[in-house]
Amino acid sequence: MIEVAAAVILRGDRVLVARRARPASLAGKWEFPGGKLEPGETGAEALEREIVEELDLRVEVGQSLGSSHRVPPGEGGPDLRLTAYAARPVESDGEPRLVDGTHDDLRWVTATELMTLDLAPLDVPLVEGATAFLEAPDDHLR
Repeated sequence: MIEVAAAVILRGDRVLVARRARPASLAGKWEFPGGKLEPGETGAEALEREIVEELDLRVEVGQSLGSSHRVPPGEGGPDLRLTAYAARPVESDGEPRLVDGTHDDLRWVTATELMTLDLAPLDVPLVEGATAFLEAPDDHLR
């Protein structure tokens, strides 16, 4: 099983979503940014590293907001588990920027806007947790 962490990064009443540029199977889909955990790494540690690598943004990571799981049919690749975590920029005026080519667009969206996006399949089940975070951020951050 491959463990992947996603950051639901909050700023005001909006969360950050990123549009995938690659791989081709996910290009054009929106997601909560993040990445694979390295051996011995927690989800929070992975996000602190991955968000800097992908978006040049330092974040503080809070509680888990839920997870989703994919078991590929046949020989379709490894099992994946995606866990979302509450997060916020360390610097209040911190702005993400596209760095490594993983994404080609970024947006800060409201809960209503989030529901209208063409999300990556593993991110769809995470919307409920993201919405709960938007409604009560202090309950989810350390």
